[in-house]
Amino acid sequence: MRKGRPPHVTLRRAEAIARKRGDVIPVPGGRCDAFDLIICEEFRTVFVRVRCTLSRFTWPLEVLQQYRHDIARVCRLPLTAVVAREFWLRMPDGRWQFFLVRCDGITEIGPDGKYWPKAELPVEAGVRPEEREGE
Repeated sequence: MRKGRPPHVTLRRAEAIARKRGDVIPVPGGRCDAFDLIICEEFRTVFVRVRCTLSRFTWPLEVLQQYRHDIARVCRLPLTAVVAREFWLRMPDGRWQFFLVRCDGITEIGPDGKYWPKAELPVEAGVRPEEREGE
């Protein structure tokens, strides 16, 4: 027997997030469909697959391993200059993780669909300037 919230609750919450980005077309169907939502933004169309998860993922590779079949199904849609594919995960505590699905992998993004690269620190970030002068 299934435990947890019914999938339609998660899909309604996903639609609410998606509506902040543009018009939303829910894709009626079931588990065998490649997408759950289509977001019509001003300059692109975003196809979204939504899933519930019991854990928060630290690395995109973990998501690829855990949801490889869902992501492979999403990848069947060809990418163009005006098409994007996203994979959304909802945790039991109500938090979300969002991923952009590209041909070469996935990247974590924000709920608005924007990618914010993580800050890069030099290898010597923990070394004080006066210690470097003595080299």
